[in-house]
Amino acid sequence: MGKVYTFSQPLRFGHCDVAGIVALAPFFDIVNATVEDWFQHGLEQPFDAFHLEHGYGNPIVSTGGEFLRACRYGEMMTLELAVAGLGRSSIELQISAKVNGEERMRVRHKTAMIDMDSFRATAIPQAMRAKMLQYASEAGGGPERPARRMPAAHPPANCFRTQRQIRYSDCDSSEIVYFPRFFDVFTAALEDWFARALGSPWGSDFMGRRNLRMPSLRIACQFLKGCRVGEMLDVDLWLTRVGRSSIDVALAGSVAGEPRLQVAWTLCVIDFASFRSVAIPEDLKALMLPFLASGA
Repeated sequence: MGKVYTFSQPLRFGHCDVAGIVALAPFFDIVNATVEDWFQHGLEQPFDAFHLEHGYGNPIVSTGGEFLRACRYGEMMTLELAVAGLGRSSIELQISAKVNGEERMRVRHKTAMIDMDSFRATAIPQAMRAKMLQYASEAGGGPERPARRMPAAHPPANCFRTQRQIRYSDCDSSEIVYFPRFFDVFTAALEDWFARALGSPWGSDFMGRRNLRMPSLRIACQFLKGCRVGEMLDVDLWLTRVGRSSIDVALAGSVAGEPRLQVAWTLCVIDFASFRSVAIPEDLKALMLPFLASGA
């Protein structure tokens, strides 16, 4: 087992959602901060110089997380990073997030090294590769690779569709969407589905009258091509499983019919008063079933 790089982050008020736990987008923002800190202090390659002076980019190919227990405002999260695999231009990381030594989340995170002028993959420089190998994990553990749980390539006819225009504020200095912003897009698609297809807006009904919440258990994402300012992202949503208290959601994002991303997402329904899982209300389950993929 090689070295493990650690990064600590106090969980702020702004990291948390209305359930009082860390939301998806802020969590993956912390994952990105861990990677940047590793570049600077572990690889001795400040990320700004890597990007601005040397002309390299590091876009996300895939990422996925398993959420073992909720993280809350005021806790100190420590993330432990190891290298699970190195390709010619790809870097696969496994990251474990802990609070007081207790593992709360596991992430498998794959990036690619690209030349910013051509936006094409380029080989990892040998000196940098040698430093990365010091953090190599012999076990290669962590959650299952996201690619293994991806939904079908083409959305079924019974999917729900919503749209999101890519805004200036969604994008980073690579001029494509900064990947944690996509998790807000996924949550917005889920909210739209509840409001428009299930007749249960989160504010007034699902979280209001019913006093329920829907935290994530795991998520896996593949990013096929970057999205840019002004593009209209079509987000298709369907179900691959409906259980007693949990559902498996599939998402596919496309621009003018061109696939851009795929997501497999498991969520559960909890009673907010007890923070324990409860059965999906029968009226909502009946409205969910028409969105279940054939043969699921």
